[in-house]
Amino acid sequence: MKTYEVTLEVNGKGRIYQPIAYFADTNGSESDVTLPWKKTVTVELTKAEQKIGYPVSIIPGAVRDSNRMLKPGRCRILVDGKEVATNDGGENTCKYTLK
Repeated sequence: MKTYEVTLEVNGKGRIYQPIAYFADTNGSESDVTLPWKKTVTVELTKAEQKIGYPVSIIPGAVRDSNRMLKPGRCRILVDGKEVATNDGGENTCKYTLK
C-alpha cells in the first residue's frame, strides 16, 4: 500500500451557490458552504491502483463574480503538501491521478 495526504480546497469569499462535489477517499458533496473550504483525507492505494492510477477530483460549485454573474469557484488539489491541480484556467473541475 502507498499512502497520500490529499487536500481539496475551494478558495474565495462568501457563500457558494451550488454544492461542492468531490472524489478522494470517498465520494461526497457539501452544500451551504462559506468559502474558503478545505478537506484533507488520507488515500491508500493498492498495488493495482498504483499501476493504473486513482483519480481524485473536485467540482467547486458556483460563486458570484464582481458583476454578480455565477462562475466556477477557484479550486486546487494538494498531494502531500504539493499543489498538483488548479482550475485557474477557468475549468469547472480540478482533477489529478494518484499513482
